Amino acid sequence: MKLFQRIRDLMEANISDMVGKAEDPEKMLNLYVDRASEELRNFQIQVNQAVADQIALERKIETSQKDAADWSDKARLAVQQGRDDLARTALERQKTAREALESYQSQLTEQKTVVEELKHNFQLLDGKLQQAKSERDQLVMRERRAKALKGAADAVQGLAQGRAYADIDRMKDKVDRMEASAGASRVMLESTVESQFDQLKRTSADSEIEDELAKLKEELGSRQ
Repeated sequence: MKLFQRIRDLMEANISDMVGKAEDPEKMLNLYVDRASEELRNFQIQVNQAVADQIALERKIETSQKDAADWSDKARLAVQQGRDDLARTALERQKTAREALESYQSQLTEQKTVVEELKHNFQLLDGKLQQAKSERDQLVMRERRAKALKGAADAVQGLAQGRAYADIDRMKDKVDRMEASAGASRVMLESTVESQFDQLKRTSADSEIEDELAKLKEELGSRQ
């Protein structure tokens, strides 16, 4: 019976305390329920034995009643036949059968009381076991929810402490540097292209001047 009390104590414990004190509350609850189920099965054997004893007493009472009646008939027959010696023997046997009958009847009364009490206690224990199973299932679900909530809380706490944001900031800085480097490369490329075009423009301008100079010399030479 103490095992059922241990189950009751465990069922009434706070789920947080269970998680803190027990490595695996679900496994512990299953173990207690299994032990209680085994205890109830053993108790059922006792109830069955008590019922069997009651049936055996009832059969002995029937046998004793029949024996007492048989010896009574034999005593009458012996008297009718003038056999007082046999009549005395039959009456003695009848007396023994009646004494046994009274003893069995007394035992049967006590046995019935025991059987009824055992059956009542079995029903109580069976009810407690069913309740324990139900509460076990509820506690297991509560424990799983508690684990899930704790995991979520740890994740939120990690975000609140900036670990994830710090990682994001580092990646942001890295992307910024990559973009800056790409921009610098583009500027350098554009600068190189523009300088090449400027050189072409300067070369074209120098060519025009040389042409103008040649024309001027030709004009002056023709006048002389």
